[in-house]
Amino acid sequence: MQQPHRFRWPLIHQKSLPLQYAFNSPQIDSPYADVVLHHRHHQHRDYYDDFARSEDEYDSSPSLPERRARTLASHPPASHASHSGAAPPQAYLEDYDYESITPEYTRSPLNYTSMETQRQAHCDVPQRIHTILDHPHHYSEENYSINQNRTTGNFGPNHDTVRNRRSDANPQWKPQPVSVRLRPVSELPDMFRSVFKFDVFNAIQSSCFDAVLHSNENMVVSAPTGSGKTVLFELSIIRMVTDPSSTNKATKCVYVAPTKALCTEKYKEWTTKFGSLGIFSCELTGDTAAFGKGVWGDAKNARIIVTTAEKWDSLTRNWDDHSRILSQIKLFLVDEVHILNESRGSTLEVVVSRMKARGSDVRFLLVSATVPNIEDVASWIGKNHASSDHSGQIFQFGDEYRPCRLNRFVYGVVKPRGQNDFAYAHTLDARLFAVLQQHAVGKPILVFCPTRKGTITTAKQLAKEYEETMKANQLLPWNMPLQIDQTFHDKDLAPLAALGIGVHHAGLTIGDRKSIEDLYLRKVLRVLLATSTLAVGVNLPAHLVVIKGVKLYQNGESKEYSDLDIMQMMGRAGRPQFDTEGVAIILCETELETKYRDLVQGTTPLESSLHTNLTEHLNSEIGLGTITDVKTAQEWLLRSFLYRRMQKNPQHYNIGKDDRQSWQDKVDSIVMDSIEQLRETGLVIYSPRDGELSSTEFGDIMSKLYIRHGTMKAILDLSPTASLREILETISASEELSDLKLRSGEKQVYEKIKRHNDVRFAVKKVQGTSDKVFLLIQAVLGGLPLNSAEYRSGESQLCLEALSVFRHVSRIATAVAEVAIIKKNGAQVKHGLELMRCLHARAWEDRPIVLKQLEYIGEKSIKILAENHISSIPKLLSTSPSRLEELLNRRSPFGSEVLLAANELPNYFLTLTEVKVSPSDGKSPVEVELSVECGLRLDKRVSTGSKKQKRGGFDMTTLLTITSDLVFIDFRRISTKVLRERKSFIINAQLTRPSQTINVSISSERIAGVSVTESFKPSLPTNKYPTLNTRPLTSLVSKMQIALHGLTSRRKWIWKGLKMLPIFGIWDLMTTTN
Repeated sequence: MQQPHRFRWPLIHQKSLPLQYAFNSPQIDSPYADVVLHHRHHQHRDYYDDFARSEDEYDSSPSLPERRARTLASHPPASHASHSGAAPPQAYLEDYDYESITPEYTRSPLNYTSMETQRQAHCDVPQRIHTILDHPHHYSEENYSINQNRTTGNFGPNHDTVRNRRSDANPQWKPQPVSVRLRPVSELPDMFRSVFKFDVFNAIQSSCFDAVLHSNENMVVSAPTGSGKTVLFELSIIRMVTDPSSTNKATKCVYVAPTKALCTEKYKEWTTKFGSLGIFSCELTGDTAAFGKGVWGDAKNARIIVTTAEKWDSLTRNWDDHSRILSQIKLFLVDEVHILNESRGSTLEVVVSRMKARGSDVRFLLVSATVPNIEDVASWIGKNHASSDHSGQIFQFGDEYRPCRLNRFVYGVVKPRGQNDFAYAHTLDARLFAVLQQHAVGKPILVFCPTRKGTITTAKQLAKEYEETMKANQLLPWNMPLQIDQTFHDKDLAPLAALGIGVHHAGLTIGDRKSIEDLYLRKVLRVLLATSTLAVGVNLPAHLVVIKGVKLYQNGESKEYSDLDIMQMMGRAGRPQFDTEGVAIILCETELETKYRDLVQGTTPLESSLHTNLTEHLNSEIGLGTITDVKTAQEWLLRSFLYRRMQKNPQHYNIGKDDRQSWQDKVDSIVMDSIEQLRETGLVIYSPRDGELSSTEFGDIMSKLYIRHGTMKAILDLSPTASLREILETISASEELSDLKLRSGEKQVYEKIKRHNDVRFAVKKVQGTSDKVFLLIQAVLGGLPLNSAEYRSGESQLCLEALSVFRHVSRIATAVAEVAIIKKNGAQVKHGLELMRCLHARAWEDRPIVLKQLEYIGEKSIKILAENHISSIPKLLSTSPSRLEELLNRRSPFGSEVLLAANELPNYFLTLTEVKVSPSDGKSPVEVELSVECGLRLDKRVSTGSKKQKRGGFDMTTLLTITSDLVFIDFRRISTKVLRERKSFIINAQLTRPSQTINVSISSERIAGVSVTESFKPSLPTNKYPTLNTRPLTSLVSKMQIALHGLTSRRKWIWKGLKMLPIFGIWDLMTTTN
């Protein structure tokens, strides 16, 4: 493979020379490198002076040295006006003492201010000068600590001595200045200049300017956080819109972000910037689905689609259904591509590979934090759609381009053998105050704790030590506020706030969170303790960030934060729009020091996570048709990022390749293992003769409904006669919901929910995640007021967690129903469809809570109506407007508006007519032929008086026919809109017992409480039914039935009467039972 074209900036920090000695660095190979960039010196000013300015304005605009460089370009000194490529005067180089400007370290916090004064005294020298501590791992651009000469310091015996990399590794090393011509915004077409709030692009943006704006090649950009990478996305969007080679004026771009919070931020930002130019944006995540707009929502008319990898994966798994809009995608932007390292990174990898394989001339622009093997990503995405065997263009920038200097420390704290994580958290709490004393300089502090309860515990420990230190007249790391005129709902917050300490997590009320944020921004609170969710949510500035512990307790086990979580938390330190420098500290176990040292230095290689759920993604590609046989499956894997990394780092993937095995053979083996798993689960059909692969109906359901492999297996293993409770328990235990942990402080609340009368299915003991989800779903369906104080826990807010659960459960319930329809399991279909309706409506359909679907009916109104025996939608429709107004104490025309809203729901009619009944001859079943007529009863007031018709046009209606003992007969699905005209069809059924009746039900798929059921029983005497075999089962038959029931996990089925039986192993069973 051809070596990638690289534009790589030195990763080692380079100190700049004074302004009058501008010259080109011989290391830079660029046609537009002719002006030196210089680092700004510190200018102390009020921390929040520029808080009102937007983050984009600071991230994108030139820093102080760049603005000076721009001035220098316009007014160069007379003596050195144009040193294009020339060296500076030798006399100056000899007089410039690099080593003498490094300030000495003094451990005492009392001397930290004087140390800052020393630094300020050198204001005529480069900014990148850093305090070196003698015991922690300190990573401050060119300086980092190495694991040698361990010494004992304030934090125990396991801290490393810091050494200067420059002097140790290369005594002759001399820094080189970084130079590049800053590109003015005026080089853009006039109409797009208003997108940017500055005049000149910064160094990174200028370096990439031509490649982004004047070519269609794929690009990978690796640069520090906060260096203005968003501007590169905006330039590429301008390129897409103005591309002269494009013949399609309806081209679209997709921006993929790692979190929904970032999607929302970018959507709002780009709506403001591009909307006025007629370039509209659309946010497409699990939170933005709009009723009545289909899966694409407003994306059909948008040029910029902002989404997550998971959402885009779910949409593109149905590629053929959306081929028209997908063919318009010409630009694919990926933010934070380093999440490939995370467990969810496999989804991003598959999405990019799918867009490469099935997209039409798609250009890729991927940006990442600093990683050492960015060339692997470039090799993976390729140069362009026509030359995927050549690497994409690489632009790599080191920490010297960080707009705000970040000093990084890793402190290892000994964890005694046998100590659990909760006890270790208290150990870290005891060390935290000393860390803050050492590093705090009177600026805002942000401490991340792994649990909500931990934020309070740590805050109380800090408060205790603060008061003790204050009494001892010792140095305080922050100043307490003079007065706080603020009340809090949480009783723990007020005494902490009085000492300048705040707590922020999702378990607090919205009012308390807003108050804490406001006090922190107004500099009343100086220390904020928060959970990691704050790192991707509210943008609160901090000079000092401490990550107190790198593990969190989830689902009964201790897990480390993801690399992305760590980077986002560290990214809160020294944000450029608020500060000139920042400090980020990690407190962790000593055995994890090396790992986090590599992470903060950007030396952790980027790996793939595709191997962790390869089976799921193979299934989706087989369903899409991207993979049609074993050969195309192998080719698909060979084109993956996983394959590139497997060859370079096989130990990481533990793939078990022996020396005699070629890489091709190993790939073949991996593919065949995954295919065999899919075949055994009944998701694909594999032909060994020609290697052909095709998806079964079950595989299609799993792929299109975005169901995980473990969840799909559980659904397929459901009993054919599964009850509503069994289906709900299976959904509650699904992999999709496994991240929702049960916290110790929540158990009391869930015990209370368990005993509530409106919880239909009891739980003996609340033990784990599945029990929590099981009760939470029922609490919502039963209408429990989860927002009330009765169900509020200091650990969580149940209503927010319920929202998270309901993003998944409707989809999983749909999969249960679809599988049952294919298997023709009557009980499972009936209960699956019922649960689908209830989950969509968020209400049990046989309880008064079903009325919540109506716009004007709230919780209190439901209670009043139920007390007056109005507990269903049909009963409501039969009530007069005046009666409703009387009961609910409302004025006219409230009653008419309620009934109008109720009439917008589907109002079905259903009639059954006997066509023919054939009695049994004693052996065969009774044959029944029925005519079914159905449709909608239309209310004229709805069609003429309704201002907004939300329902009916996009909903689907189901017709299920089963016997009274839940034997499957027939299933049909039809658009609700079509039923405005009367429809009829014929059903043929077989009855084997006189007690059986035929039940036909018509229902909405998404709306509860509107179902209509009619029954039919033929007028036949008992002797016209087949004679029942009343002989007892033999021992052999009993054993066969028991054994066959245990074999249902195998997915080869034959249809025999009304039972599904496996076709293997029967002969062995019969011979072994004798």
